Amino acid sequence: MKQALMIAWREMRHEWLASLCFVAALAGGLAPLLVVLSLKNGVIEAMVDRLVEDPANRELIAVGAGQHDAAFFAALRQRPDVAFAMPATRSINAQANALRNSAGRETARAVTLIGSGAGDPLLEGAAPFVVPGGVVLSEALAKALQLQAGGQVEILIARDIDGRQEAARAELDVLGVLPAVRYPRAALFLALPDLLAVEMFRDDPAITPSDWRSPRAEPDSYASFRLYARRLEDLTPLAAALRAQGVETRPRAQNAELLLGFRNTLGLLYALIATLAVAGFWAAMAANLRAMVARQRVAFSLLSLIGMANRRRRLVPMLQSLILVMAGIVLTLALVLGLDLAVNQLFESTTGETVARLRLRDIGVTLLLGVVTAVTAALWAVRAIDRIGAEDVLREG
Repeated sequence: MKQALMIAWREMRHEWLASLCFVAALAGGLAPLLVVLSLKNGVIEAMVDRLVEDPANRELIAVGAGQHDAAFFAALRQRPDVAFAMPATRSINAQANALRNSAGRETARAVTLIGSGAGDPLLEGAAPFVVPGGVVLSEALAKALQLQAGGQVEILIARDIDGRQEAARAELDVLGVLPAVRYPRAALFLALPDLLAVEMFRDDPAITPSDWRSPRAEPDSYASFRLYARRLEDLTPLAAALRAQGVETRPRAQNAELLLGFRNTLGLLYALIATLAVAGFWAAMAANLRAMVARQRVAFSLLSLIGMANRRRRLVPMLQSLILVMAGIVLTLALVLGLDLAVNQLFESTTGETVARLRLRDIGVTLLLGVVTAVTAALWAVRAIDRIGAEDVLREG
């Protein structure tokens, strides 16, 4: 082993320029692959996962108005593919005529009202859940009204009864503000009883502006609903199950299947590119080692003549292959890890996110593939050595 290693090393030193070019070529081909892998592990996967896990993308929106009773919602909540389901009013009633900062003059008109409750995926982990009399403002609305948690907002609901204009008002406590990343538009999240009070006030002339928020019996059915699938993969089967019941829906994320497909094929796409690159490198390595044996045919014959065992001669191209490949991989890893470090330091100060990440598992797989490639690429050269006998040097004269 030591003798074969010394011969392999001296051969590479003798042809140092060819060896250096080979290591540089390997680093030049492998470095872009590892850079892409770093970005895939970092910013690309983070962006895709953020889109896939965004609760808004898991919403199914009811198409048209229907009549959905308590049994309908009870059945929905029992489904394992449903994360959240609650009744909703007609869209025409899901709007406040105006909202005003109770402590100032800031006013917002025609604000969307969204019924919410415990377990709402949009609020979960980002804002407190709403309760009757307590609401959550979207970030856009909070900025417009200059409100924050702990403040109060006045809601104004107007109606027209036989040409007579009436308006109801109420003070609501602001429990929290929902970040724009969860809901970018101006909206007020409120409990179902408060949303029902808005609808009933507009629909029932017997309800006066003074008692419009008094407790009343829930309706027998609701015109719409808010529905979120547990996972993005559940959207299609859940929509199909509702369609079978005569309830038409559409996903808020029209590109949900594209997102899932991209996430599932991202790794496969990279693997295919890496396979092509490794195959090309393997062919170049095998040809290079085979050419080395052809150039050193007399030297290998002489080694046989002086009594060097065939198995030791075989080690020469094998060791050369391993040394060259490992040198190329180590150089590549040094370059890529240095680049990742510089890029992350540059962007983490502004975005707070890791842009490029090369995992220990990736480094281990790269080294393992390098060893396998080096050994298998040397087999052609090893077989050529087997055909070189001691008599070849005599024939060469």
